[in-house]
Amino acid sequence: MTEMVAPKISICIPVYNGELFLPKAVESTLRQSYSDFEVIIVDNASTDGTARWAADMAAGHSKIRLFKNDRNIGLAGNFNRCLDYAQGTYIKFLMADDLLLPGCLEQMAIGLNTCKSVTLVAIGRLIIDEHGRELAINRYSNTDVLVPGKQAITECLFGSHYIGEPTAVMFRKSDLTGKFREDLPQVLDMDMWFRLLERGDLLYMGEPLCAIRHHAGQMTHANTKSGESIEDSLKLFEAYSHKTYINPSLRLVAQHQVHIAYRVWKSRKYITSEKKKLVLGRYGSTLAYRLMPVGSFLLNFKRRIFASLKRRLRSKSECRR
Repeated sequence: MTEMVAPKISICIPVYNGELFLPKAVESTLRQSYSDFEVIIVDNASTDGTARWAADMAAGHSKIRLFKNDRNIGLAGNFNRCLDYAQGTYIKFLMADDLLLPGCLEQMAIGLNTCKSVTLVAIGRLIIDEHGRELAINRYSNTDVLVPGKQAITECLFGSHYIGEPTAVMFRKSDLTGKFREDLPQVLDMDMWFRLLERGDLLYMGEPLCAIRHHAGQMTHANTKSGESIEDSLKLFEAYSHKTYINPSLRLVAQHQVHIAYRVWKSRKYITSEKKKLVLGRYGSTLAYRLMPVGSFLLNFKRRIFASLKRRLRSKSECRR
């Protein structure tokens, strides 16, 4: 009897009612140049056609394994279930509405293979809309950089979450120190990245190697309306800001105040004025909050210009063919 050899990479896809985008996500894994991987799909008791489609795919592809929860166990619970089923040395999450771009697995695996001090690899992200149209590129650096883990934690805690979403990272399963926290539905990923970075370095690859899809059905929007995104950010800040290795510059402190002001502004229609005043007074900036309408307009304008330029370049390219 032939002994089964564990794959190098486990691509974990936690999904709930994802039949609209899941096929494209799975297809992007099967087009990767790197072949030593498995695809773990964990269906969190979907009520649409997700499980049926995934079952058909698993039946026709030996790399795909499907697991179904009897009941919805929540986002963090399903993330942790993925980790339980994963057999690979490396863990690569892929959200069901996102995509892996060509070369993603190969480049990220090389990073973990060659840099033993690295406990987390992160990559640039192409932002797309529900139709797959390119909106922007989010990244920390245009080039590959090695960042000490505790420095990365400080920069993310007081600045922006430049490490990125679950789709944008890869790590060794052996470096995990626990499970995803169920009391942090909005920033459970950042908390996990911080725990990994307390043990080693961050390798950031500037090339966009994944696509993050923004659409109206994402849980992020529900968390914004409920104010959960603010509560989670403050819980994470309180958990890490007092650690001895955290030593933010004045610039980072100011960035954090602006970031909190932005979170409050995004949830302004859904939280009480008392809550808004409390959060801005303790963690944010009232001035930054008042300037948010201008900042939001400029950001959306920049994204529209980027999308327009991409369409023009694509049109010119097609005309030359």
